Amino acid sequence: MGSIMESKKPLLVVLVLILLGGTTVGALNYTAGSENSVTRVLGYDVYRIEGSGNYIIYYPLPNGSVKVLKKGKAGGFFPTFVKVPRHEWIKELSTDEKALYAPPTPLILYITEDGKLGVKSITSSRIKLESEKTLNLKGDYQVQAKGSCPRGWIDFGGRYCIDPQWSLHFDSRATSKTFNEWVSVMGLKIENWAAERVNYNWLLHLSESTYSYWTVGIDAGPFTVLSTTIGEHFRGWELKVGYYSDGNLPINSDDWERYLNIRVEYIVAHAKVPAYDKVTRKYTDIQIAQTYLMKIHSTGEYKIVESNDGRKLTTESPGSNPPKITATPNIWAIPKDCEWNRTPIPPRTSKLAISVWQTQSDSFKSSSSFSIPIGSLAGRYLANTNPQLGKLANALSITIGFHKHNNAKSEVAYTLSVDSRKSCYAMYSVLKVRREGNGARVTVPLVFGVVTDGKVPSPPCNPRTGVCVDSTNPWGREGD
Repeated sequence: MGSIMESKKPLLVVLVLILLGGTTVGALNYTAGSENSVTRVLGYDVYRIEGSGNYIIYYPLPNGSVKVLKKGKAGGFFPTFVKVPRHEWIKELSTDEKALYAPPTPLILYITEDGKLGVKSITSSRIKLESEKTLNLKGDYQVQAKGSCPRGWIDFGGRYCIDPQWSLHFDSRATSKTFNEWVSVMGLKIENWAAERVNYNWLLHLSESTYSYWTVGIDAGPFTVLSTTIGEHFRGWELKVGYYSDGNLPINSDDWERYLNIRVEYIVAHAKVPAYDKVTRKYTDIQIAQTYLMKIHSTGEYKIVESNDGRKLTTESPGSNPPKITATPNIWAIPKDCEWNRTPIPPRTSKLAISVWQTQSDSFKSSSSFSIPIGSLAGRYLANTNPQLGKLANALSITIGFHKHNNAKSEVAYTLSVDSRKSCYAMYSVLKVRREGNGARVTVPLVFGVVTDGKVPSPPCNPRTGVCVDSTNPWGREGD
């Protein structure tokens, strides 16, 4: 009944405006003016696409295809009507399983007349193409180049020329794939006997106030640009996991690791824009990959306590796919563009080394967002598809945000106290992404902690200098 009433309200507004003397076009444009929600009329989404340039609206489907819903030029006089096949995902996701699910939103890929390439999620009827600064083809993020474009190609004055027919074969070149696997959401690694004891307290609480975000990676020559764009909030069952050490836990091996894993299902969508590189003087593709978390199979409420004599799981409220604790990470890679927050710890010192608390806010902030690396299945799929996508695989993550929704609550907490054996460092990873709307950079934590003395080659970054290097262990790329 609620959806019927929602579709009738904009129609009623249109009729009233016409009766009061307004034009039909004015009434339709009024219905498409919302910046907070999507107006739907007779089963169609109504959009007002502002700005300049050409765009494609597309939607990944459960069968692995990508459906182009609309192609056009921004700034038209009439609003745009689009039929979005959401029912295919809702049918796929809304089963009797005790799970959380968030159907994917449509995406718009656009190239503006002043040379900006962007991808964003469509969650409102008013779409402003200039508001995104994902990649400036003129050269804000890349090398300027002299030279001419192939005849008829679009020259923005930077490194790349774009095929004027870039949208013509989009649907035949775009793909999507769904992955269902156990993925590590938090982790801790103690290296080279750096710590004598640790005391940790991890909390993961996901509910209907958890929002899934599209994470977009664009590979253009030497640069990988990451951005986030909001999707839907989750529906269904909650997941609440508390994982604790029983007091100060002795570290009794020189390579000690623990990871909290949950079962998730997510999309990896892939698209590309044909281009000509004036630096290399070759035809190429600007590769675009997106990830979106759409189902959390692990639900229920659990407490996991680890002590000297083993691990104990207490189920407070049963769900499905209870979380797992492992000694190896179920990930493809810690994203290569991560930065590492470092805390020096003197020898024979007790210190609170890492403290992260992510909780709800009204918008996407550093304090209300959280990322996890993609799983090994998705990473291997991208890396095996082509080398450029392999580069994106090493940069992508799955991003969620915590925003107020009804009376639901969601949060992530991660604390670690260390009793050091010798001089060492505690580090955890953060990823900087561009936020939809104003292009501001947001520091999103991936709470994978490392305690190291820096004298072994395996840390992803040098704890003294912060310089990150490639590695061949799971902190680099799994399966190499």
